[in-house]
Amino acid sequence: MRRAAILLGVLVCAPSCTNSTTTQDAAGNAGGSGAAIQQQVRVAHQPPTAKDVIDAAIASAGVKLSVSPTCKNVGTEPSDATIGRYLAGFMAELSSPEKKNWIETTVESGTSAAGEPVSICTLTLRHLDGDDRWGWGVQFHVRKSDGLVLAHSFTCTGAG
Repeated sequence: MRRAAILLGVLVCAPSCTNSTTTQDAAGNAGGSGAAIQQQVRVAHQPPTAKDVIDAAIASAGVKLSVSPTCKNVGTEPSDATIGRYLAGFMAELSSPEKKNWIETTVESGTSAAGEPVSICTLTLRHLDGDDRWGWGVQFHVRKSDGLVLAHSFTCTGAG
């Protein structure tokens, strides 16, 4: 699927192509330090649109899978270590034109662990080929007060 190939290219480029230079640690705090440093990501709209959810996931490609126990061993290869590589692996599986594949996004209101109002965003890559059915993706929080994607909130989702 051409769109999956384009999105895969953007995911690979995202960590080095973003315009933002501010960093945050895995807890979403500006100026963080250590291996979990991630460029600060903000969405364009409140509540986030489907395009914002996809853009935020792409821009957060460098978030380490160690951010959540739900992301342990979820990639398509043992060496997958980031949200970007995890999503890219499943996107690569969508490339066959004989199969039905699509991207699903949802946004719901919620509250972060710190009690802040957030949008709970979910991006799921869906695949259907006869009995072969799956959906893998990510869920993350966007702070409603300023549109900041909370890097520490990423979890990995999957269902057969």
